[in-house]
Amino acid sequence: MQTTQHELRGIILVSVSATFWGVSGAIAQTLFDTTDINSIWLTGIRMLGAGIGFLVYSLIMKVDLWSIWRHPGDLLQVAAYTLLGLMPVQFTYFLAVEASNAATATILQFMGPVFIALWLVVAHHQFPTRSEGIAIFLALLGSFLLVTHGNPAALVISAWALLWGLLSGVSSATNTLLPAKLLTKYSAVTVNTWSMLLGGIIFNMIQPFWSISIPLTVLNVSKLGFVILFGTLLAFLFFLQSLNDIQPTVASLLDAFEPLSATIIAVVWLGVQFEWLDLFGSLLIISTVFVLAIGQRHNDRAAADFHAARQHDDS
Repeated sequence: MQTTQHELRGIILVSVSATFWGVSGAIAQTLFDTTDINSIWLTGIRMLGAGIGFLVYSLIMKVDLWSIWRHPGDLLQVAAYTLLGLMPVQFTYFLAVEASNAATATILQFMGPVFIALWLVVAHHQFPTRSEGIAIFLALLGSFLLVTHGNPAALVISAWALLWGLLSGVSSATNTLLPAKLLTKYSAVTVNTWSMLLGGIIFNMIQPFWSISIPLTVLNVSKLGFVILFGTLLAFLFFLQSLNDIQPTVASLLDAFEPLSATIIAVVWLGVQFEWLDLFGSLLIISTVFVLAIGQRHNDRAAADFHAARQHDDS
């Protein structure tokens, strides 16, 4: 019974966090459309605000933030993760939103797991499994339909939207791969606290948050507050907490709430027009995470059966 309650809590947390991410993308679209802010400014204030929030949370919860400072090599890894993972994944996503809409940007970013599979092929000569091959095919077909509507001679979104969307997917992959070694030594909260703060400071050195003034209406402040608090800080914390209760494969499945929520809000609230080929292509891309999760579950089961057989033979 206790396990079931923990699993339910994990499912709720990851579903809410993915929804927060999707909704914050749609809200960012409205900010781009109605104010003078740009992707650099919004990414900077988002990361700096979330970094300060993580710092306060860590101090209250007595998270060990300082041991990492005794290891310069680990700090360099944090810097690499920040510059090549966390900063570009958020910046390119907002650039894609700015160039198209939240739904298209979120769906293209959802190709991150496919880019990870391709990276393993190129860098480690680890050829894709059957499920990974199917996922790559579905992602490529879905992207083709989403950006061309089946006509390779024409794009239905701008070239910039396609470029930033694909780079968002690539940076989503690097954002997943780069901190893997760090997370074996430090908590995810520790790594993300310093990475968010560093990224926020760098973006604000490029474009300080006071360099652009927006009308401080209740609506604008609420939108910014949602992007920083719910769409970044709480979304990350909920997702990290969910991994204590459910398997990563389950979390990756429920992460589909992000593009779904972004698409629903973009269509219903923001009036984005989606044709049936857009929806079909989007579903193909989103389905890749289900294919990969099912394949991973099969691999885990096969590995468990193999170890059980070895133990039986040894006995």
